[in-house]
Amino acid sequence: MKWYESARIHFGWVRYGEELTPSYAHQIVKKTLDMGANTLAFCVQVGGYALWESEVTPREKELGEFDLIGALAKLCKQHDLFLVPWWLGTAPGTARVLREHPSWQQVGPLQNGNPPQRYNFVCYNSPYRELLYEEIREIVSKYGPDGIYFNQLPASCYCPWCKTKYERTFGKPMPIIREEPSIFRFAKRLPPQLKTFREESIRSFCKGIRRILDEIKPDTCYIQDWLWDFQSELAIGPVDVALPEFYQSDDMTALGEKCRLTKAYFGHGPIWSNVRHAVDHDARHHPLRATQLILANCVSNMASPLLSEQDAMDFDRSGIEDLAGTFDYIAQVQGLISGAEPVRYAALLHSKPTHDRFPERFEEAFGGLYRLLCKSHIPFEIVTEADVLNGSLDSYKTLVLPDVAILSNEVATAIGSLVDRGIGLVATHMTGLLDENANLRATPALSEIFGYLFNDVIAYDTADGIWRDPTLDIADLHSYLYIWHYGSLRETKTFTKDSNEDRLFGVLGGFVRSRVLEGAQVIADIHTHDQIRMNARSYNRRGLYPGPPRWPLAILNNHGSARTAYFTAQVEAEWRRAHAPQLSQLMAEAVLWTGGAPPFRVENFPWSTDIRSFHHTQTRMQSILIVNLTTDPPKDLGRGPGVFESVTPLSDLKIVLPSVGEVKTVKGIVNEAKFLQEGEMLHIEIPTLDLYETVVVEYE
Repeated sequence: MKWYESARIHFGWVRYGEELTPSYAHQIVKKTLDMGANTLAFCVQVGGYALWESEVTPREKELGEFDLIGALAKLCKQHDLFLVPWWLGTAPGTARVLREHPSWQQVGPLQNGNPPQRYNFVCYNSPYRELLYEEIREIVSKYGPDGIYFNQLPASCYCPWCKTKYERTFGKPMPIIREEPSIFRFAKRLPPQLKTFREESIRSFCKGIRRILDEIKPDTCYIQDWLWDFQSELAIGPVDVALPEFYQSDDMTALGEKCRLTKAYFGHGPIWSNVRHAVDHDARHHPLRATQLILANCVSNMASPLLSEQDAMDFDRSGIEDLAGTFDYIAQVQGLISGAEPVRYAALLHSKPTHDRFPERFEEAFGGLYRLLCKSHIPFEIVTEADVLNGSLDSYKTLVLPDVAILSNEVATAIGSLVDRGIGLVATHMTGLLDENANLRATPALSEIFGYLFNDVIAYDTADGIWRDPTLDIADLHSYLYIWHYGSLRETKTFTKDSNEDRLFGVLGGFVRSRVLEGAQVIADIHTHDQIRMNARSYNRRGLYPGPPRWPLAILNNHGSARTAYFTAQVEAEWRRAHAPQLSQLMAEAVLWTGGAPPFRVENFPWSTDIRSFHHTQTRMQSILIVNLTTDPPKDLGRGPGVFESVTPLSDLKIVLPSVGEVKTVKGIVNEAKFLQEGEMLHIEIPTLDLYETVVVEYE
């Protein structure tokens, strides 16, 4: 494992007006060591002035003859710390440049005749890029750092330099997309050539940095921020570490999703993840336990944590010992999972073609099934269509397709081959209905594997009401309601836990009308509406009443040795299943039915615990990482990360897993873990769980 794959990073910068002396350099390094980090990432600029002996950029006047970056480089070597100088694309790092070269400023599109918004960033398509490259040459040549890091990636915009470059490339003026008010992340839909321009601006910037590093010091790690989700694939090759700068707002689960999705599109390469321990740019702390929890959650999602305390600890060092304890725990976990592989059971497919065409809808569907798997404690990894095509899914037990409307013939054929080899398959709604060109197929791809014949789609999921009341001239349903249908479970012993419980539920959204092929089994139905009650105009303005079951909602099928499950309705997002806890349970059971016996099951674990398992094939060890996300709801402050105040401790948690031999030891890193081996099964008990725990199983 390379050093940057198990980094524990303290992220720092200079405050304006700071007295820059050798003692200040010692203070920075001491703070890094005291909190238990092994890497110091430090900004090389302040207000556009250099903090090193530069012949390219004017030096910060507070330095005098002192070389701050040089001093930090020496101290880091003395204390076995990795040093990562970093650059900031916003005004705190580039203010002088923005004042002296206003045409280099990043600019948004014209907005209805109003002047475009001017951002406090320097555009990397301007001549600033060459200045930046010269600064990199100086830093790497003088100090030989372990890595360099770029905070933010303002690679292109609507500035004169970008417009000129676009016109030179494509022979026509750059189109103005008013729906692209921020160029920090691509708009949901861009014209193909503009999209190509935006992507190539990122690629060319990253390639330029890699060329410089390869010329001077090839083993220098290149870390790049602002590589979110599938955008991280643009940096594969030049960049060593992707950093998806993302913070919790009101949902802790989203942090893991962003890390894992970025990692999947970065070729499953190393990623770092930001953790704030200060409130935006103020010298105040986030609650300590919240910071500790998020640091541990980074590691459980296979990211190295980068702690940004924004100099708050220069004023208040309280809690630094606790942070050091968390970083020590993280160091032990990183050592345990070094060279280990996540236990592969379910694979959740992220479809970039579907996202490109239907971004909001697919994000909702993907995020909904991500949360379903997390809350059900079903082990899973995020995979891409590239993984499907390159044969990376052979070790999985089942593949989950969340409303993957666009499936190319090539990908559909590869998925069919996986099923032919016995891998299970679960899909929802319009999966496979469109080909790679978004053309409607007469027969959805994979429909025969799922055991159904396609009829049509009932897709008025955002319609407002059904009829308007002739007297009041308002919709017969409240305007904030979506159209919904009733569904019900059939009495079946296939895998549902209790067929006698209430089986009627509501489903918000559309569904595919279909017929079932011979041999397939319907386990849930969509109902017609009771038209008589709905038409009772004087008495009913509010309700949709259930009629008899009419169309399949959930279909199970056996295809050779593989099992498949298809849900015809648009049931992925949590809000669409808000009236249907039975349906959520049914979907989780379908994943387990198609995948067979899971690698572990849990008892007394609330849905708010994150659990991941890693196996070590050479050392015959298994590590189970657990993070307690049972918090009060994070408060979205509208700027910076959301804040939560409390974490509820848990007790009497149990894990049951098949043993692969005689158990030698079962140990918890934080607290003692109890175990009992009964035949081929291993029972582990965790008496208490506060914030996090890792249980290590070692076999003879």
